[in-house]
Amino acid sequence: MRPRKSTAIWLVVFIVAVVTAITVRAAVGELGCAGGIALLTACVAGAVLVGIFVVSAFRAVVRRLTLRLAFSYFLIGIVPIPLLAALLFAGAYLVAHQIIATTVRREVTALGVESASSPEGLPELRVGADGRVTSSDVAWLPRGAAAPWALALSEPRPAVVGDDAWLVAPVPSSPGRFVLLLLTDPDGRVAARIGSRTGYDVEIKGGTSRTRGGGFNVSFPEDRAKSPRMTISPPRPAPRLAASGRRDWLDSKWVAGVYIDKPAASLAPAPTARNVVIYAAQTSPRALFRQLFAQGVPEIGRIFWVIFMGIAVTLLIVYLVALAIAFTLVGSLARNVNRLTRASRAVAKGDFSVRVNSRSRDQIGDLARGFDGMASSIQGLLADTARRERLEAEIAVARTIQQKLLPPPAAELPGLEIRARFEPLAEIGGDYYDYVRLDGDRSAFAIGDVSGHGLPTGLLVAMAKAGWMTLLESGVEGTPLFVKLNELIFRSTDSRNYMTLALFAYDPAAHTGTLTNAGQLAPYRLTSAGAVESLSLPSFPLGVSARTDFPTRTWELSSGDRLVFLTDGIVETTNAEGEPFGFERLEALLHAEAASDAERIESSILAAVARHGSGAPLDDDRTLAVLTIS
Repeated sequence: MRPRKSTAIWLVVFIVAVVTAITVRAAVGELGCAGGIALLTACVAGAVLVGIFVVSAFRAVVRRLTLRLAFSYFLIGIVPIPLLAALLFAGAYLVAHQIIATTVRREVTALGVESASSPEGLPELRVGADGRVTSSDVAWLPRGAAAPWALALSEPRPAVVGDDAWLVAPVPSSPGRFVLLLLTDPDGRVAARIGSRTGYDVEIKGGTSRTRGGGFNVSFPEDRAKSPRMTISPPRPAPRLAASGRRDWLDSKWVAGVYIDKPAASLAPAPTARNVVIYAAQTSPRALFRQLFAQGVPEIGRIFWVIFMGIAVTLLIVYLVALAIAFTLVGSLARNVNRLTRASRAVAKGDFSVRVNSRSRDQIGDLARGFDGMASSIQGLLADTARRERLEAEIAVARTIQQKLLPPPAAELPGLEIRARFEPLAEIGGDYYDYVRLDGDRSAFAIGDVSGHGLPTGLLVAMAKAGWMTLLESGVEGTPLFVKLNELIFRSTDSRNYMTLALFAYDPAAHTGTLTNAGQLAPYRLTSAGAVESLSLPSFPLGVSARTDFPTRTWELSSGDRLVFLTDGIVETTNAEGEPFGFERLEALLHAEAASDAERIESSILAAVARHGSGAPLDDDRTLAVLTIS
């Protein structure tokens, strides 16, 4: 695959920049200004090329629908799983952190309440109604010092004194009396007591806080930051070991909770409004789990755990079922699309026999079945087109044969000149004219019209031509010829296929013309004196029935007489209003052209018919012939 023009340009820029940087480095010994610019250009071009490569690789991966669906499903169905697991773990850890922190803070408050109820051996503080200390057992709050904050306490609260944190607990039975408990005692007895009550490893520290930007920072005194002290709770049973002999991670104390409390007061020797008290604790997941599901009756806790695990397993099963359904749907969609793609390529190569044969009942299945129907229709259309082309070729051959069956439109026979015009409606016309020389310098002219159009009419015309010419050569003429020809056509076709025919035989020696008619329009005789006469012989067409009454009549003709033969397509030509040309217009035209020659009579009739039809397409075959007696 050729790269795009922009990609090629960036590639050239990258190569030129690299070569320039290397050349400058080798010639000067250092990059310098020119080398630095070339190196920077190479970095930019390289970054652009990497981006183009990544985008192209991504497009190549998702180009096929199967890969696109798989990639989309990976993003939708697989990627969220670890993210959701991470979210659940983070949420569970945050909840555990808050549970541990609030538990420690609650136990510190409970310890203060207990100490206030039994203050024996603990330092005390008394504050008067004016907010000043009346008596004190600690040096950092001497008698007479202002302590209005103490009067506002309704529950035990911490107070920070330098690096130490004290718990100030009001005595409920004695207003203004307070019990003091050192939370950050060097021996860690208070932290140990809290640890024994909660089951956590507890540490209590005093520090300072500071807000920086959008964050919150806590710092501890230098000596404590260097050697932090973690108070260990009383000994508990050793954690269980896994089968490998290593410590079980469920019993490792890696779950921590921190509660940062703002003290009620910050006192000497270094008072600051930013002092805080930190309660830190650590425990194991198993210990926390036991606390969460602890009940007086162990079975109740197990019920809670079973409910929780049941919901989790149900969700897992639902997800796996959804995953299987999704894989099935994606697989079905991908298979159908792949089949459609292969079928489309086969159709593009001209193979319309290919089928998708999809069993899916979704829209893709409907599309595949529609494709199969389209391919089948196209295949049938191509077959029909091929058959039509063969038929058209056969019709063309038949038309050529029919044209060869018709003689030239102009001829001179003994004592007779012929001018004829044939205009077929279809490829193969139903009209027919012919002429032939007989014995004794006689001549014969025939004109006819077969019902219908197309190939059947052409066959009937060919049969009629062969029939009457064979009979003429056998010496059969007039009514006997028509009787035998009628018997042939009636026997060979049905009643819907019939033919009108008029046969005119001229004897120049006797100056007589003999006409035999079978349903054909009567010809017109235009005498040399300018008279117009219809040579009418009413009769039935050939092939309608097995009748024998086909009339024959002989007329004496003079030199200069003209005989006009025509088919019904001439007089039945209609105009825009549906009015036919008719016999009246034809006879009026013949009277007007009675003294004209054959050529003018022919052109006048055809021009008048064309004007009447307003140039509309033919609705029937038209045949016109003018015979001149010489």
